[in-house]
Amino acid sequence: LFPYTTLFRSMATPPNNAKVSRDDWVNAAVAAAVHEPIDALKVLVLADQLGVSRSSFYWYFESREQFLDAIVERWRLNTASIVERAERAARTVTAAVLGVFECWADSQLFNVALDLAMRDWGRRDGGARSLVADADAQRLDALSRMFGRHGYDEVEATVRARLVYHSQVGLYAVAEPETVQQRLDRLPSYVVAMTGKAASADELAAFHRFVETHQG
Repeated sequence: LFPYTTLFRSMATPPNNAKVSRDDWVNAAVAAAVHEPIDALKVLVLADQLGVSRSSFYWYFESREQFLDAIVERWRLNTASIVERAERAARTVTAAVLGVFECWADSQLFNVALDLAMRDWGRRDGGARSLVADADAQRLDALSRMFGRHGYDEVEATVRARLVYHSQVGLYAVAEPETVQQRLDRLPSYVVAMTGKAASADELAAFHRFVETHQG
């Protein structure tokens, strides 16, 4: 629901004075994916950014393919976040949907740049395309089941799940310039459009508090 505002075993044991960790390498790749295709990332360029020699890379990764696998594993956290929130117990469907919206409001839950980069990679690589398609299916299935638990029949649950998910993917794809405050102002209408029901004042207030805590 929220705009793209915040983006952001090894071959051997690294020495005790290693300047960077495995996560540092993956973090650097994820940050670089904002500007560079994942499949075009250069180890030497990332090493320069990290201030280490290229040999540091091989303490943690046996090959470039293993490195790309690590990036994919980081990206899969996006799907895990959506599925986890869609499966949470919620008293109302509006509370359930607002719980899913937490993913769009917190870049630690859903990394927009990485998701876009994976989609871009998938346009050039069949394996990556299959991974993205599988992730979309998992996300949509979790959202459909969420609506089903709140009394919607199978067809309506599927359609509403698609409204929730595809609207957000589309928002990121077109780089909608809407501010966080504008999105919050329109939040009650978004919830009605996606659920057919109005969120309570308490539910909206709780979501506002979440955004205040996790944005920026």
